[in-house]
Amino acid sequence: MSKEKYSPLFWDLYSDKMHQWIVSHPHGKVCEGKRFFHQALGISFTIDLQYDVFEQLFTTMSYQVSGPSFMIALLEALAATVVGKKIALCAHIRVDDLFEALKVYDIADRYSDEDIRDYIQYLSRFANQVMDAYMEIVDEKVPLQYSTPEGLSHFSVEGEGIGNFFELEKSIQISHLERVLEKDIRPYVQLDDGDVKIKDVTKNGVVFIEYEGNCTSCHAAGSTTLSAITQILQAKVHQRLEVLPFLGS
Repeated sequence: MSKEKYSPLFWDLYSDKMHQWIVSHPHGKVCEGKRFFHQALGISFTIDLQYDVFEQLFTTMSYQVSGPSFMIALLEALAATVVGKKIALCAHIRVDDLFEALKVYDIADRYSDEDIRDYIQYLSRFANQVMDAYMEIVDEKVPLQYSTPEGLSHFSVEGEGIGNFFELEKSIQISHLERVLEKDIRPYVQLDDGDVKIKDVTKNGVVFIEYEGNCTSCHAAGSTTLSAITQILQAKVHQRLEVLPFLGS
C-alpha cells in the first residue's frame, strides 16, 4: 500500500477510540526519556516510562512525537496497555494488543476488506516501531533479578538424583518429576502468579513442561527460568535430563 493512497482519508480510517486519544493525548507532553526515530517512515518520538522495582510495574508514561497523527494513538495505546500492570503481564505485548486497545477494526462497516487490510498493513509498520522501542525500554529498566522467580535463582545443586530413573515406567518417572516440581519449583513460580506442569517425558530423558498463568507471558520463561528448572531436575532426579517447553496443542 502506498502512503499516498490513504493520506487524505486517514482521519476517516481512524476508529472512534483513535479519534478520542489523538484529540485528548493525555500522556503527550514535554518529557525527557529515550528517543527513537525512523528516517524512512518520517517519525521521531521520545518515551519516558517509569518503572517501580518493588511493585514490578510501570507507574507512569509520557511521550513526545513528530509524525502522522496516528502515532499519538499508538503511543496512547501503549500507555493504556502497560502502565499500572505487572511486568509479567505485559513484557511481551504485541502489535495486536495495541490494535485491540485502539479498536482499529471498528471501521469494518465503512471500507472494503482490501482497503482495511492495506491500511492495517501500513499502520503495522509504525506500530512495530513503537513495540521495538518499548522492548528496548523493558530491557534497560527491568532489573535482571526479575528474570528468575526468587528461590529458583538461589538453588544449589545437591546431587540427589535417582540412579535408575531411566529403568522406571513412565508413570513412575513422572511421579518423581512431579514430586520435585511440587516441592522445589512450583512454590516459587506461583509467587509471580504463574505455574508449570509436566506434559511428557521421553525415553531419552527430555522433559516437556508447559507454563501457565503469568509464566506464559513472562520474557524469562524460555530462558533463565527454564535453565533454573533444568538444573533442579538434573540435581534432584537425573543429570541426563533435558527440559524443553511444550509447544503443542
